[in-house]
Amino acid sequence: MSNNQQSRDNARFGSGMRGRLGETGWTRARAVLSLGMVLGLGAVGTMAAWSDSATATTGIFSTSSVQMKVDNQRPTHQFTELKRNSMLPGSSEAGSLTVQNTGTVSFNWAVSAAATGSPALIGKLKVSLYQTGANNGTTCSGPIIGTEQAFSGNPTLASGRTLAAGASEQVCVKVTVDSTAGATAQFKIANLGFNFTAEGL
Repeated sequence: MSNNQQSRDNARFGSGMRGRLGETGWTRARAVLSLGMVLGLGAVGTMAAWSDSATATTGIFSTSSVQMKVDNQRPTHQFTELKRNSMLPGSSEAGSLTVQNTGTVSFNWAVSAAATGSPALIGKLKVSLYQTGANNGTTCSGPIIGTEQAFSGNPTLASGRTLAAGASEQVCVKVTVDSTAGATAQFKIANLGFNFTAEGL
């Protein structure tokens, strides 16, 4: 069929429809047909959409550990090397310790001193820490860490000393009876303690 013939048929069909529906009815029919075309195009657009997805995964997360030992012991070490009976004014006693980093990260370590027992004796005791493990039982060799301090007030003997993971450091502790200790310090007993702490870097 030619285009001219099809156009004449469509015109006759439109005239017939307008005649049967009236002008208002034909306008409504065109509106409905147009709406149907819009909905049809929308449906085609939705069906034509493509989608895809991808997932990214990470590696394993783990935490480090801070662990300190003193002479291979934790959390408590019996420092039996440092003891002496019948001390006199001006005399001293020394003992060595090994501070160990058995964790997985470097840390800063510190140590403070404390004492319990007779206040008359504790007030006459002094303590000092040395950067060495060598001693002859009464004194330490090597450089001193900090300064010699009285036991009163739980003095800090060292702080901020860095120790890498797996490393160790030997130190020597010396306790001295002050030369000014008088009769009130005689026949007295004191128990000494050293608190080592570590903070990871």
